Amino acid sequence: MKRSLILTLVLGLGLSAIFAMPEFKQAECALDTEIPDLISGGRTAKYPASDKELAILAKDTEFSKAKCLIPRKEEMSYITMESPMDLIDLSIVLSGYDLANSIHRPERCMPAQGHKIISSQADHLELDNGESIPLTRLVSKLTVATGSPEDQQHITYDSLTYYFFVGNREITNSHTERTLIDIKDRVLHGKAQRWAYVSASMQFLDQPDPPFGAPPTLEKADKKIRELLKELAERNIDWDDVKA
Repeated sequence: MKRSLILTLVLGLGLSAIFAMPEFKQAECALDTEIPDLISGGRTAKYPASDKELAILAKDTEFSKAKCLIPRKEEMSYITMESPMDLIDLSIVLSGYDLANSIHRPERCMPAQGHKIISSQADHLELDNGESIPLTRLVSKLTVATGSPEDQQHITYDSLTYYFFVGNREITNSHTERTLIDIKDRVLHGKAQRWAYVSASMQFLDQPDPPFGAPPTLEKADKKIRELLKELAERNIDWDDVKA
């Protein structure tokens, strides 16, 4: 309790100092936010940010979102040469100039989207270029409403989410660490970083042998998301500048 109060005080003082300072130079994010058309052996279908996202976040916040359709090759029919598709929801939100009204950790907004977070843990992702990315891994229950308002039903899905933040020179899986880095850069260097919040989510079926075409097991969903994020990080991050 005491530690959290001290941290809150430090953040509050840092933010107060920021708003009293002159304009900052803006440091661009090291991540290219353009989602590739082809990734992880599948295609992407891009879609816009929701009206709620546009209303809540600062006007200069930028969004890149896509449904990634990944063929499940292990279940391909040798007769039709077709296979079920796994769907990974990939989202990149690029912060603007306003630190107080920019990106935030997903644990803050996921409950409003119908998620009940079951577990949260720190993880990391090893890349082929020798770099490593810190990640946060969330398992949740997602409840969505279906049908008309007069005959509404609720369906609950198991959901897996990974996320991390990319700044001008740093990568972190902690919103608190990201905020502290931002405060330090603004106070000591007069620099406002643009941060990208990267998240990937996928439904899974909590049973050992899901039926054909159903969402995969947690283990398989975990592998598919990590493969997608690995390829995105290797292709879209400028590793000459970043210090993970």
